[in-house]
Amino acid sequence: MNSSKMVPTGENTVSFYIDEIPAFIGSDLAKLYGSLHSSLPFFRVFRSTENVSCYVVARNSDPIVILLFKFENRHMEVLNEVIEIDSEEIDRFTLHVLTKFPQIDIISFKALKTVTGKIGYPVQKFKSKETFLIELPGTPNEYTASIGKSTRTNLRYQNNNVLRNFPSFAVKFYANEDIDEQHIKTIVRFSEKKIRMKDSGFRHNEENIVRLAKMCGFVCVLMINDRVCAGSINYQIGSSYFGEVLGHNVEYDKYGLGKLALHQTICESIVRGGKKFYLGGGVFDFKNRMLGVQVSLDELQIYRSYGKLILNFDKAAKTIIFFYIRQLKSWLHQHKNTFVAQCVFKYFYFFKSRITK
Repeated sequence: MNSSKMVPTGENTVSFYIDEIPAFIGSDLAKLYGSLHSSLPFFRVFRSTENVSCYVVARNSDPIVILLFKFENRHMEVLNEVIEIDSEEIDRFTLHVLTKFPQIDIISFKALKTVTGKIGYPVQKFKSKETFLIELPGTPNEYTASIGKSTRTNLRYQNNNVLRNFPSFAVKFYANEDIDEQHIKTIVRFSEKKIRMKDSGFRHNEENIVRLAKMCGFVCVLMINDRVCAGSINYQIGSSYFGEVLGHNVEYDKYGLGKLALHQTICESIVRGGKKFYLGGGVFDFKNRMLGVQVSLDELQIYRSYGKLILNFDKAAKTIIFFYIRQLKSWLHQHKNTFVAQCVFKYFYFFKSRITK
């Protein structure tokens, strides 16, 4: 263990834990941020916790900021994503990092919500991704009543229709170790079949989804005659829920089972104490209809000086290029029914399939 502690002002204590993740970090991360992409289960499955260090700001011994990071040559990459940090804490973090680690030229955040103050260092800030967030009310009935009338009517009709035609229709929920791995594989297969109609090379990382679901998963399964016909794979971190995969058997297309599965999932997450439900990125009308509000997240690059920015011009230029690529992708998705967008997607999926063969 290589840790250090400083007390800069008042009751705030700043600590660094180098190449170490203290035992308290996992639970406090969940309480502070309630973010899947800022949780130890996610890092352990989809990233790596090897050589990960921690920065902790505590007030009266209670953590108020926890950032996990890695060193890569003269670059520090912050691993936390989909979190909100105020400008004062960004300023504090930057000052302590650049003072304590003179070898660091760049500090990078991939996806956070913040307002950068005048920290006295060159900054690049660009939109990096978006997600759709539902602020959940106290009960499923309140949530359903808040949905638009036409959407609510359709959900009711679809539910009654499937019950009328399939009396054995049932909805079941499972969490963590109680999740049946075969249920996950079936839902993944449903999802991939639909996506591959456009992107023939697409595949979910099924192995990692299973591993993460066993740690913090929440699965909704819709069944007809004791067979899975639709469902959703989700994760829970604190009081927040995160949708991962939504799929249904195309044989039941006309019954709207995908939307029914999503509605049932959201309602059950409320019953289980959920306060937020993240629908993920991508522009889809149904996310708005289910009360999802788009939240934009920024990539942040902080340089020690303008001289260091110039010396790392390749990094700065890459950040700008990726920003415009993301802007183009966002525009294409928003105008996906236009001739231009359809041509771009068609050739993109064609070349992608050729490359992945």
